[in-house]
Amino acid sequence: MRRVLPEFPTSSVVYSGDHGLVRASRMMSLLLHLQVRGQASGKDLARQLEVSERTVQRDVDALVAAGVPVRSARGPAGGYSLDGGYRTRLTGVGLDEAGALAFLGLSGPAQQLGLGEVLEGARIKVWASLTSEARKRAGDAAARFHLDPMRWYGTPEPVPCLSQLAEAVWRDRRVRMTYVRDGQSALRDVEPMGLVLAGGDWYLIAFRDGRRRTYRISRVTAVELLDEPVRRPAGFDLAQSWLDTRAELEREQTAVEVTLRIAASALPRLRKMVPVHGQDAIPVSVTGEAEITVAFESEVWAREAILSFGSAAEVLSPLAMRERIAAELKATSARYGVSGA
Repeated sequence: MRRVLPEFPTSSVVYSGDHGLVRASRMMSLLLHLQVRGQASGKDLARQLEVSERTVQRDVDALVAAGVPVRSARGPAGGYSLDGGYRTRLTGVGLDEAGALAFLGLSGPAQQLGLGEVLEGARIKVWASLTSEARKRAGDAAARFHLDPMRWYGTPEPVPCLSQLAEAVWRDRRVRMTYVRDGQSALRDVEPMGLVLAGGDWYLIAFRDGRRRTYRISRVTAVELLDEPVRRPAGFDLAQSWLDTRAELEREQTAVEVTLRIAASALPRLRKMVPVHGQDAIPVSVTGEAEITVAFESEVWAREAILSFGSAAEVLSPLAMRERIAAELKATSARYGVSGA
């Protein structure tokens, strides 16, 4: 019969004060690691818990003294294990929920928020609560699905103020932050509502002067938490707010439309350079060359994007854009000393 620990025996094994709380947390982690893995060496447990093997031995002795049936075996295949069927009392997780656990594996963003250790502690507790069948289901899901929120060929933007903003969000505190936009910095007093990770970049959704605003966190250079509570609107939904923000940006008026003759091999990259509402006009499975009309957010960005394709793209209209591209190419040829420029 499976034996269940009714309550973690802190009074028997924990010293008073902060040191005792740390030890209690570590011993619970040790117990859960054994419950999940079945058996682990002292060296492995010491590495997982970031302590010495001697500390692991002391914690095991304390657990045994408190009535927890931890067994030890010597030799290369030895280590610590729990006596048959012993389990702590944790809330169970259903099979469908177990299959969804794989989608919580966003350890990179958690580390950026300063929640790496907390996330690992939560993961091992949930994992330990599963039945063997549910644990297999979760393992199967993790082996078949992986979520990567970061974009290709790039490193995350530096976000030195992310943890401070996360603290403000957790504590529902207003902040005064220095924000850089168009090369100019300014102070902003805002009411943080939440943080969003999109396409590998972090954003802050906040209210300022009663209006919802979106701030790119890599542009925040300083943060001061104010001793003023956030007035969170009734029914505020962060996910919906982000969808509304995206929709507003995507509906912004297009500055210029350009008709191109372009090599099919360049179309996938071109698709990433135009606003969302214009991407459907760009096929990505054609061959040879394509003649298409695409929208750009500004004339400057249109020129930069088109020039990046070199001879793979030709502007057909408008005439003014074609002439500006031609002039830029002539100037580039002259800089390189190409004859006939």
